Amino acid sequence: MLKTVLLAMVVLIAVTQKSFGEALWTNTITGTNPNTANPYTAGQIVAAGLSVSGIGRGSGINGDNANDRYSAKNWNTTVLGINNYFTLKLTPDAGNSLNLLNFVYTGQASGTGPTAFAFRSSIDTFASDIGTPTAPGATISLSSNSFQNLSSATEFRLYGWGASGSTGTFSVNDFAFNGSITAVPEPTSIALVGLMCCAGFAAGFRHCIAKSKIA
Repeated sequence: MLKTVLLAMVVLIAVTQKSFGEALWTNTITGTNPNTANPYTAGQIVAAGLSVSGIGRGSGINGDNANDRYSAKNWNTTVLGINNYFTLKLTPDAGNSLNLLNFVYTGQASGTGPTAFAFRSSIDTFASDIGTPTAPGATISLSSNSFQNLSSATEFRLYGWGASGSTGTFSVNDFAFNGSITAVPEPTSIALVGLMCCAGFAAGFRHCIAKSKIA
């Protein structure tokens, strides 16, 4: 009986756990004027089981020519502008769920660039701030329950505002999302494990009954 139950547990782990490492999506953003692409996808590395958008920008800002970074200008609203952001979207492939750990980026702002920043997600329709982003970069934790077992597209936006002029720039120089991808077991797999467990317990029960009769 014990061997059967242990085998069932091994099967359950095998069908539910399929991790592809901690680095889910990274991009060091190199090359001449990456801003000319919206979104920018060149050079990105993406884990198996995951689809991503590339880094893009909202309609309230415009690209700015700069090498080896994704740069934009027009951050000169006095408060958070709903269209002034960099955007990144992750979508687990069918049959997978996404578990996020953190978002790490480095960036820079010009002397007349934005001075205030916010990081938000589509989980709550971009209503709440997540972590404390800054112009030079940050590590933003995404380990809360809100960002675990995600089975559909999740968009993140990095907002900026408070620039002293429309030509003030802010850029993301590189970024990484860390976490894991887990395979969602098919109902037939769960049923099979359940049957194996039941069979194991039944066999053990019959064995105990047989021993009691002999005794």
